[in-house]
Amino acid sequence: MSLTIILFIISTLSAFILILYGFNIAIAIGLAILVYSLPLQGLEIIEIIKDSFNLTLLNTVLSLILAMFLADLFRSSGIGNKMVASLESLSPRLAAFSVPAIIGLLPMPAGAYISATIIDPLYTNCKLGSEDKTFLNYWFRHVWVTVWPLYQVVILASAILNMSFNDILYYNWPIFVGALTSGLIKSMPIMLTFSGNCIKREKHRSHSGLLYLWPFIVIAMLVMVMKMPLPLSLITTIILFIAIHKPSKYAIKNGLKYSIDPTITMLIIESLIFSNVIERSGLSNQLAQHLYRYADIAVFAIPFLMVIATGFEFTFATLAFPSILPLLKGYRITLAFLGGFTGAMLSPLHACFVLSAKYFKSSLGSVYIKHLIQSIVLTIIITLSITTILLMI
Repeated sequence: MSLTIILFIISTLSAFILILYGFNIAIAIGLAILVYSLPLQGLEIIEIIKDSFNLTLLNTVLSLILAMFLADLFRSSGIGNKMVASLESLSPRLAAFSVPAIIGLLPMPAGAYISATIIDPLYTNCKLGSEDKTFLNYWFRHVWVTVWPLYQVVILASAILNMSFNDILYYNWPIFVGALTSGLIKSMPIMLTFSGNCIKREKHRSHSGLLYLWPFIVIAMLVMVMKMPLPLSLITTIILFIAIHKPSKYAIKNGLKYSIDPTITMLIIESLIFSNVIERSGLSNQLAQHLYRYADIAVFAIPFLMVIATGFEFTFATLAFPSILPLLKGYRITLAFLGGFTGAMLSPLHACFVLSAKYFKSSLGSVYIKHLIQSIVLTIIITLSITTILLMI
């Protein structure tokens, strides 16, 4: 085993250990970069860092800041509650999974806590158990992780893999279908327990709240249909949102403060620096040679293990993708994202999982046994089945 691979293993393990001991993740990843790069590149690391500050990095950081700004504007405006009310008036069963899913279109750190507070009155009125509440809120909030262009991992992967969002969607839609289908299958017995009167249907309740879905439709049209750059699409949507909903100056100021998160901004910069360091060191080619015989297993297992150990969804793009880049071709892109997604959903350190369980007063172990493990297995089976069929066509 070469020095390059040994240093990568040491640096990755050091990052995991620091995160487990409560270190800020940006500091942990920064130290891991130094542990890996200094023995190999020495002072050349300064040049690599300078070269990393390019248009790709600017677009990536700007996209994440704008996405978080829009998410906070949407949350603080209160229109989310009107949207939920409309969904409830259509069907409590529909609202039970669609509300977390719709709130999940606005990625934010530990965002499952927000959807939990919004949907809990419905769950309580429908007399759901704590494990059922936790699963529905946690699972459906995350079905978009591998396909929606506002998610950090999709933005990062687009930069690291040099792929468009449409290309990522092309490879990852089987994961979305697998996650959604397995979630619906697992939630079906829960839905059957719903009483027809578990929410009060007000005579004058309007379905007009569904109109507040418009920002997501605009983003999808601009990015995926018109192929507008994500930062420009987000700026356009934000301007329209402010013009239509007229948030207060306080809400705008608070949204800007929320969106410029030093830890997340630093993580994005470190991710792209680490990617460049790995490329210069030749690690990807060395790993590709060692793992070529087991490429399908490797591209699934490496992202899976890296993200399950950290609990942060985007670490499978940050740490894993640069190291296995030569192997990420064709259907193996799907396998890599599938490994990352399932690892993130199973991680006991995933903030959304921990906070959902805490809010609904359920134990992580009970949710694992009753719902989560079965849903993950179903997602893998469905995704691999769709991918296999597509390869045969």
